[in-house]
Amino acid sequence: MHSLHLLAFSFAACLQPVGLAYAEPAKESHTAVYELEWAQTPFGPEAAPVAGDFTNGQHITYIKFPAGMVTPVHTHSTDYVGVVITGVTRHWLPGKPESKKILPAGSHWAIPANIDHVSECLSGVECVMAIYQDAAFDFVPKAD
Repeated sequence: MHSLHLLAFSFAACLQPVGLAYAEPAKESHTAVYELEWAQTPFGPEAAPVAGDFTNGQHITYIKFPAGMVTPVHTHSTDYVGVVITGVTRHWLPGKPESKKILPAGSHWAIPANIDHVSECLSGVECVMAIYQDAAFDFVPKAD
């Protein structure tokens, strides 16, 4: 996990060419992986802020899934882009088997707003992902 921040900053730098520039001005900071402040979320995984506040607007946030975690089918009200930092994940759309691509560390994905999908940690160890959104993060489970 020593390369966690390098990947996150590379991820943030990649947002600029696709029109997803982060609104806050850059501030000098240094956070070691062991200094991350993880908090339990109401929807299951833990989250740690990188920039912004995922509960209140534009943000880059680390999300940590325990090994084997599979979310229910759900949506988010805004687009998001993610990068796998550690572990092996999959973020797929029900009814679209071609979307079940295995994503090892260093891989990325994007899910548009209001699209049903499932996220899972396939590895035998926890999965850490960095996500970027223009608005607060939400998790809306699909009704059965």
